[in-house]
Amino acid sequence: MAGMKLHRLLAGIFFCAGSLLVGCVAPSPRLMFPSSIARLEANAEWFDVNRNGRPDFAITYDAAGRVDELCYDDNEDGVIDRRYRPADYANEKVPHLILLLDSIPYQTVADRYASGDFRWCDAPQKMIAPFPSFTEICYTDILGAPPLFGVVDTYFDPRANSRQKLMWERLYGYEEPWERRLHYEIGYKELAWAFVHPENWFASELAMAKSTVDESPERVTVVYIGSAAAMVCKHGKAGAETVMDGARQLCLQLMYERRGAIKISVMADHGHNYTASKNLPIEKWAKDAGFHVANSMDSDDDAVFELYGLVTCGGVYTRKPDVMASMLLSHPEIDQLFYMRQADAIVRTAAGSAAIQSKNGRLRYVPIDGDPLGYKPLIKSLQTKGLVDTDGYATDEVWFNQTVDHEQPNAPRRIWDALHGKIVNVPTILFTTHDGYSAGNPLFENVITMASTHGSLNQLNSATFVMSMTGRLKGPVRHEDVMNTLEPGIRLPGRKD
Repeated sequence: MAGMKLHRLLAGIFFCAGSLLVGCVAPSPRLMFPSSIARLEANAEWFDVNRNGRPDFAITYDAAGRVDELCYDDNEDGVIDRRYRPADYANEKVPHLILLLDSIPYQTVADRYASGDFRWCDAPQKMIAPFPSFTEICYTDILGAPPLFGVVDTYFDPRANSRQKLMWERLYGYEEPWERRLHYEIGYKELAWAFVHPENWFASELAMAKSTVDESPERVTVVYIGSAAAMVCKHGKAGAETVMDGARQLCLQLMYERRGAIKISVMADHGHNYTASKNLPIEKWAKDAGFHVANSMDSDDDAVFELYGLVTCGGVYTRKPDVMASMLLSHPEIDQLFYMRQADAIVRTAAGSAAIQSKNGRLRYVPIDGDPLGYKPLIKSLQTKGLVDTDGYATDEVWFNQTVDHEQPNAPRRIWDALHGKIVNVPTILFTTHDGYSAGNPLFENVITMASTHGSLNQLNSATFVMSMTGRLKGPVRHEDVMNTLEPGIRLPGRKD
C-alpha cells in the first residue's frame, strides 16, 4: 500500500464519521462465476456455473499445460455441446481488459503459474517498480501521466514554504492525472473504508470492474482494483493469494460469458515484503539530534518530514543533508539514503557511499567509500561483457536487463529518476528502512495493523508482475514500456469530466 492510501484511510474515515457513515458500506454486487472447481479431470477443470449441482462448463488444457478450449455442456448431460478456442481470436478483433492490481509480488504469481494457474495467459514477466515503490508513482509511470506534485496529498512545497493539503480536494472529487486514464477505480473515500473492511470491498470491486468492461465503449478497458492493497496490507501473503483468486474468478467469468472472445492482461504496481513492521520514531530522532521538526523551512536547523504511511520509505527536507544523513544512519533500522550532492546522486548506507552520475542519458555507478548497492561484481561483469563505455556509463537497457534479478534491481536509473522528476517536489533526502521496520505517521497505527508493507528499493518491495493473453510479452519489461507492449500505439488521453 502506498503512503497516499494511508492518508486516504484517515481522511476517509474522518469524512465518513462526520457524514454519519453514509456511503461507507461496500456495494452488494458480486461476481456470479463459481470461486471453486466442481470437478477436476486430467486435462480439464469443470465448473457448475448455474449452481444447480451439475457441472456445465469446462476449460481444457493442451499437452503444454496451456488453456486450449472453453467447453459448454448446455443440457448438462455430460456431453460437450459447444467448444471455443481463445487462441482463435486475433488481438485486434476482440476487447482487451487491462486489469491493474495493487501490491502483488512477482514471485507469488510466478509460483501460481508454475502450479498450473492462469494458464490462459503466457507466463508472467517481471516488472520493477520505480522508486519510491508506491502505487501513485508506479501507475503514473505505467499510464504515462504527468508527475505528481508530491508523494502524499499533504506534500511540502519548498517554493511556498508550506505543506499543501490536496487531501480535501480529493475528498470532493479531484482525481490525479493517472487516475483520469482509468475506466474504473474506487473512490477516494471508499478506498479509505476498504482498508477497514477489505474483503467486502474487494469482492465488490471485482463486480464493479466487470460491469465497467461490459459497458465500456472502448476496445481496450483499463480498470484498477485499489482494495487489493488493503487485502495484502491486512493479511500479508494470504491476502495476496485471495486477490489472485479474485482475479482468476473475474477472468473466468469474462471468458465464459464471451466464449473466449476477449483478451485479458493482468499486472500489479510493486512488490510487498510480507513482513510485519515496527514503526520508527523518526521525528524524535531528529529532535534528539538538535533538529527543529517543523512544517516550514525557516532556519538551517529546520527539518520537514514527509512520512508517507507505514511503509519502508520516507523523506525529509533539510539544509544539512550530510548531517541529517549521518544522524539517520546512526540508527541500524535505517537501510539506505539518497540525495543530491552537486550533480551527483549519492547513495549511502552505514557501510559506505557511492555516486550515480549521468552523461548523455547514460548512467554510471561510482563507489566512493563503499559499495552500498552491492554492485562491484556486477560492474566488473559489465566491463568484461563490453556493456559499458570507456568511462563506465551504461544504457538504461543494460542497467535494467542486467540487474532485474539483483537484490537492488535497476537501482541507478530508479534512484536518479526519484531525485529528478518522478515527483515535482522532491525531499532533500529519501531514506529507506530495513524490512521489519516502517517510517510512518504514528496516527496510522491506531486504525490499521500492517501484516505487510513496501516502499524501498530492494527486490521484495519492488518486483511485481505482468501477464497477458496477447502473446506480446517476451521478457521482463519496464513500467514505462508495458502499456505500449500490451497495446502498441495505445493512447489514454484522460477523462475530462
